[in-house]
Amino acid sequence: MIRIESVKAGILSIPSCLISQGICAITGSNGSGKTTFLKLLSGILTPAEGTVCINGKEPSDLKVGWVGEYPDRNMLFTRVFDELASPLRFVKLPCKEIEKEVIRCAKDLEISHLLCRDIHGLSGGELVLVAFGAALIAKPDLLILDETDSHLDDEFCTHLDLIIKKTGIGHVVFSTHRPERIAIADEIITLKEGRILRHSSLSEKGSYAYREYLDDPWFWRRIYAETTSGDFRENP
Repeated sequence: MIRIESVKAGILSIPSCLISQGICAITGSNGSGKTTFLKLLSGILTPAEGTVCINGKEPSDLKVGWVGEYPDRNMLFTRVFDELASPLRFVKLPCKEIEKEVIRCAKDLEISHLLCRDIHGLSGGELVLVAFGAALIAKPDLLILDETDSHLDDEFCTHLDLIIKKTGIGHVVFSTHRPERIAIADEIITLKEGRILRHSSLSEKGSYAYREYLDDPWFWRRIYAETTSGDFRENP
């Protein structure tokens, strides 16, 4: 459980917010505070007032994976293998164990063919997968994606969503403007001018009366269910 109480941080002013375990989508217009909200959860930003508690701990005490809109800006190494290995090298795991984990991670993400490639020659989608792998390989308690889908096509986003659902990470929080991606979430938080305009659950359709249209997450849930022969969250 993520618990936010009486928080003021940057543009944000949040009296109280509880986010259950699972996938949470953060949405809202540009400047509404989405990135600030994610930085607050990650521990990058400390609130000026109030508290943030994740599973009974402060964010700084957790392992947090972060993938941003431009993942290459935060990459430390030039070779894909080294970038994936970096979180494990920082905690000084044995070399053989690191190699085993990198090979496993690359296979799971279907990027084994990229391991010897130079980071600077990768496409946008490939960069996202490498950054995603580097975030996952350390087995984070919380995975954060800050508008990672901004420059990706629908097919790739669907692929990424399926990977997210298979990770088994307790808390996944991502920001997006795309209703078809919001549809994978268990909860939705809509921000406006630094405040929570709406916090609703997608676990039960009756929890919020969305319009049955293209900007309606339930429309996309129905599409996913039809194309996967069942509940898309359970049949990736």
